[in-house]
Parts: sequence; C-alpha cells; structure tokens
Amino acid sequence: MSIDPKDNLDYQAAKLSQQIIDETIKQNLIDSSSVENLVTKTLGVLQENGVYACVLYLQSRSDKDKKISNSVMKNLFEMTELIEIKSSAAPSTDKLDFVSKNICRDLDTLFFTKQLWEQILLYARYGAKAAKDGRS
Repeated sequence: MSIDPKDNLDYQAAKLSQQIIDETIKQNLIDSSSVENLVTKTLGVLQENGVYACVLYLQSRSDKDKKISNSVMKNLFEMTELIEIKSSAAPSTDKLDFVSKNICRDLDTLFFTKQLWEQILLYARYGAKAAKDGRS
C-alpha cells in the first residue's frame, strides 16, 4: 500500500520548505544566514504567540528581509490550501482578516495549521543551515 504524496503532509511540508530555500537562497542569492535568521525568528513567534502573530511578524519585515518573508508567507499559505482552507490571494493586509476568520475561529484548525507551519519552518531552518554549510 502506498500513500499518495498529496495526502502525506510531512512530504508537503518538506516540499514547501525546499521552495522557500529555492526562492530565497538559490534563485535570489540571498545570504543563507539571513534566511536562517528570519525563519528561526518566525518559528519563535509562531510557537510563542501563534498563527496570527506569525503573519503580522512576516508582514512587518523591512525591505531587506521582504523577499524572504514573502516567500515564507506564500509557502505557509500554500499549506493552508493543501488542507483545504481556502487561501487568500488578496493583498497582505487581507491575509490577517483571512487568518482570523478562517483559521483562528476554529481551535482544531488553528492547532493543525500551527503544527504544519512549524514543520515547514523547521525544515526551512535546517535547509538554510545546510546551504550555509554547503551541503544543499
């Protein structure tokens, strides 16, 4: 019996974390230390303050970190689509409204989303570290 990769959320988290590394370090030649730093801080905000604060944190990043934060946010919201929470293609300010109305309202959805986002960020953090050490 084999599991369809679409149904394997750990596989999807790994794939999305690789997209973050590809979009930041490999395509835009952003320093892997900067990517690792922002991803680690984002993970800390998510774990300590939750999904809504995580999106706020990513939106508040300066121009220097904007490419990284945009890639991270895009890939986190891709996971919400995979678990059939319709994602918002709207401007970033509407993403907060989307999170509060579609994720934060239901505790099961909130905790499930948080757990999946943590997995993506953990994999991206280690991916950036591996890129820094020249192993990716």
